Amino acid sequence: MFKQQLDTLAAQHLTRRLTPLQSGVGPIVEMAGRQILLFASNDYLGLAMHQEVIRASVEATQRFGAGTGAARLVSGSLPPHQELESALAQFKGTEAALTFSSGYLANIGAIPALIGQGGLILADRLCHASLIDGCRLSAADFRIYRHNDLDHLESLLAARRRPDVP
Repeated sequence: MFKQQLDTLAAQHLTRRLTPLQSGVGPIVEMAGRQILLFASNDYLGLAMHQEVIRASVEATQRFGAGTGAARLVSGSLPPHQELESALAQFKGTEAALTFSSGYLANIGAIPALIGQGGLILADRLCHASLIDGCRLSAADFRIYRHNDLDHLESLLAARRRPDVP
């Protein structure tokens, strides 16, 4: 049964495969024996292979190890995290800052902290899956409207305003 499902997905070109790189990350990578310009990277500033960033990473790894061992709330917060958050708070002129290790974690952490039961979230169908997950975790009334369809968005807002619609 599982193989049939996979075969069906493959026939519809809906399967995915990991593509190995033969180089480090960056705007230009080597993939399948050729150099390509990679537009899908999250290394927007091209810092992943910057020598000073690599050197600082090696120094931090030698001093603090290769990981935190557990969540910061469980096993404590390392000085580099505290230093980064203090610097970000100062830069932004805020009392404090909190960093997340990925955009996904930021979205599933921040959205439920900002809105909860009784709130309303309306999201475009094509927004990132991590936003959808964060919205679902929030316990807010969550509705998805068709991509760029302002009429559909308005109808969802109008339905929310009617007292007979929960």
